[in-house]
Formats: sequence, structure tokens, C-alpha cells
Amino acid sequence: MIGDADSLTVRDLLEIGVFGDATLLAGERGIGTEVSDVRLAADMTAVEACSAGDLVILTGHQPYLVEVALRRAYSADVRAVVLVRPSTGAYQAPSAATISFANRLGVPLLQADADDPLLVADALRTAVRRPEVAAARLLNAVTARLGRSRPDPRSVVTILSGELHVTCAVISADGTAIEGVSPPGLPPELLAGSVAATAEMAGGFAVAVPVETDRTGHVHLWLVSHARGRARRWAETVLQISQVASWALGSWVAAERLEAERQARSRGSLLSELLASGDDVPPQLVQQAVLAGWRLDGWHTGVYVVLAAPGVLDTAGTERLRVELSRRGLHGQLVEGAEGWSFWLTNDSEPPQSQHRELTAKIAQVLGGCALVAGIGRPHPGVTGVGRTLAEAREAAAMTGSAKVVHVDELGVRRLLSMAAETPALVDQAARLLAPLADVEDGQLLRTLAVYLDEESVTSSAAVRLKVHRNTVSQRINRVEQLLGVSLLNPDERLAVHLACRAVRASDE
Repeated sequence: MIGDADSLTVRDLLEIGVFGDATLLAGERGIGTEVSDVRLAADMTAVEACSAGDLVILTGHQPYLVEVALRRAYSADVRAVVLVRPSTGAYQAPSAATISFANRLGVPLLQADADDPLLVADALRTAVRRPEVAAARLLNAVTARLGRSRPDPRSVVTILSGELHVTCAVISADGTAIEGVSPPGLPPELLAGSVAATAEMAGGFAVAVPVETDRTGHVHLWLVSHARGRARRWAETVLQISQVASWALGSWVAAERLEAERQARSRGSLLSELLASGDDVPPQLVQQAVLAGWRLDGWHTGVYVVLAAPGVLDTAGTERLRVELSRRGLHGQLVEGAEGWSFWLTNDSEPPQSQHRELTAKIAQVLGGCALVAGIGRPHPGVTGVGRTLAEAREAAAMTGSAKVVHVDELGVRRLLSMAAETPALVDQAARLLAPLADVEDGQLLRTLAVYLDEESVTSSAAVRLKVHRNTVSQRINRVEQLLGVSLLNPDERLAVHLACRAVRASDE
């Protein structure tokens, strides 16, 4: 949390840039004291009139007057002494003895570069006594500059950095700075919510304001500022002005998003670049992906859909596929490519193992009677996770065989079965083993056996695939065991029969 104190300290006034190009010459020990008023002093009488809490600006630079002001500051609890150095004309810098004296007293001695001490006094007094006016002036300056420029990330970062004297960056939800420099040590929880937030950091505070949010409330893009100082009023000012800048930046994002939608075909090439980047995705590519509406943070699970047989993609199929996915609650990114469709879902945290079967079943329902097959990858985190999971999904899609959907974790078993099924000796032995079923009930027993074993000996699942009653499946399996002289409850015999079914199927294909 930011400190509750409303008053600004000498340090705050220095750090928020009210002095302009000011330098602390001496007395660093006292810069944490709060300032309640600002006074101009041209002679000893004016200096002696200063009281506790004042910050005194000297319009004369005589050595004796500076020393008098320092003594008065020490005895009357005056907060600081400020010297104004003009760009032209006479100016006598304080001597080494004066600087040493200020250090001994612990009274801040500052030097501000300005031609008119009145302007320095006005800026400081407004910041101290009328912070709402100072904030309004800053807001007017920022909005005026935003209005004169195109509010893209670079210009917004430049304007805020210059006007507010903050370190500013535009950051995607996964933490990539697409413009500016991300503050070191930025608290992760600052970007975990969906509303503007402020957090204390080393030497100051950070402000994070959402720029672009999707329909689920997830923030894709943040405007983050790291400001020095701890005053609550200054933190509120930075937050309010950052929100105005974020609205301007949001308008730019919307315009860019519209243009990106007009160039939807470029998404395929964008995805290709993302996949080709591997584990080293450049910030400009992250920016393009965010503008395309892609969520890159979180855990991604990829799906790759291709034609079951060689052919030409139906471009109208993209929207149909999107609709079918949405109907089953699968809301993610769908990108059409030259050979198929890439789709990925994103979770805030690592999805449970149960998602594997649920997603496989839903994708199988989506594809239904279509001449399409799909592969599914494992969940992977972050911007590089998109490429990893889609690469696995493509590998799985190439190994579907007679299946509709294959998860990448099934590939090891499928490769082993494929290699075994292609061995001539095994194919001959499999044909002999299953020969008693070949001509029975027009092949229904053999098909029922194969489906039953593929469904892990679950009668109800096999019945659904075969579109018969589960009792029918049980009766057929009992008869199979009698004809083959095996017990499918025996794991060795069940494995041998299953392998034989796969070998016969592979040889028929």
C-alpha cells in the first residue's frame, strides 16, 4: 500500500519533477521531511519570517544570506533552502564551506535551474497547497500531447515518461514489454487482476492500468508506470493520468484490431512466425499477436485439425468449425493454415489430467461425421507454450490412423502398435488367431471385439460407438471368448487379441 500521508516531502518534490532540473547540493539527511508551504525570500527579514514546515526559495545568492537561511532552517524547522540559477546573468554558487555547513545541520540545500524564481515558487506552492491544480495541469499537458500525436505504445510511453517523470512500459499479460522497459521487481500480483492497481516498490510505487480486456474480463495489455516517491496524492495523480492515457491507447488498439481483422489471412503467417520463433519470441511478434486478439499468457493446449484424406481445404469450413467448437464450450484461438486449422485453449493455471480425455471427447464430437481428424498437444505455459503444444498437436494429427482424434501422449503406444502390426509374421499369426470370427454374423463379432478392446473393455462405451445395447455387446464378447478359446480377463490374452485386431485392421487398410 502507498503511504496515507497527504503532505509531500522534499524528496517527493524532487522526484516528481516539480523543481524541473533541480540538484540536491547538500543536506540529504533532511529530504524526508514534509513541506507545508513555500516562501520567497530576498533578504534577512524575509528569511527570519519563515516558519516550521516552510520551504524557502532565495532570490539573492549572497553567501551570508544562504548561511542565514540554513541557520534559520535548523532552528525553526524550515524544511529546505532552494537557490535558483538563471541561464544567463550573475550567479554565485555556494562554497564548499556552505555545503559542508548544510550537511552538518542536515538541512537540504537545493539548486534549481530557472530564469524566474517566481515560476519555481508557483510550481512548488501549487504542488504543496493545491495538489488538485497541479494534477489538472499535468493532465492537461498529457491530454494535449496525446491529442497532437498518434497514441500508439511508443508515443504514450514517451509522453508519460516526460510529463510525469516515471519509467513507463506497455506490457502484455505474460509480462513481455512490447514498448518501454518493464520495471525490475514488478510484483506479479499487480497484473493478476482486471482493474487498475497500485503497489509499493523499491524507491517508489508502480501503477498498472488495463488497456485491452476481452469478453471474459481477462486483460491482454497493461500500461505500467514506475514512479518515485511515496505520497498517496502523487500515486493517485499518476493513476488518474495513466487511466486517461490507457483510454487513448485502447482506442489505438481497437483501430489496429479492426485492421488486423481485415487482414485475417495474415494470421496464418503470424502463427507460422510464432511457431518458427521457438523459445525466443521477439517483442514485436508478441505485440502483433496481442493486437490479433491472441492470449499468450497462461497454459495453452493445442489442437490441429486436418483432412483425413488429401484434398483442398474448404475456406467456409473455418466458421463452421468455430461454431461447433463454441457450441461445446471450447472458446479459443482458431487459425486457418494451408493444410489445416490450428486451435488452442488457454487456462489461467495448469489444467488437470482429466482435461485430456474431456478435450479428446469434445473434439471428436466437433468433428463428428466430417472428413477431418485432429491431434491434441500437451498443456504448455507462456508465449513459447503456444508453439510447443501446436507442434505436438501436428505430430499427433499425422498419426491418427483409423482414429478420429489422437492425443500426443498416445503416440508412443501407437508407434509401437504400428510397427508390430506391420510385421508379416505377426499379421499371419493374427489372421489365424481371429479366423474363427471372420465369417460370423457378417463380421459383427470381429468389429465388436476390436471396438470393445479399443474402449478399454468398457461395455457401455463400446455400445455407444457401435450404436447397440450394452447387453448386445456383452453377449457378443462372451461368444468371441468361446470361439477363440480365450479369456479377455487375462491381461496377456487380452493384449494378444488386441494386437491381433490392430494387425488385421492395419493389413486391411
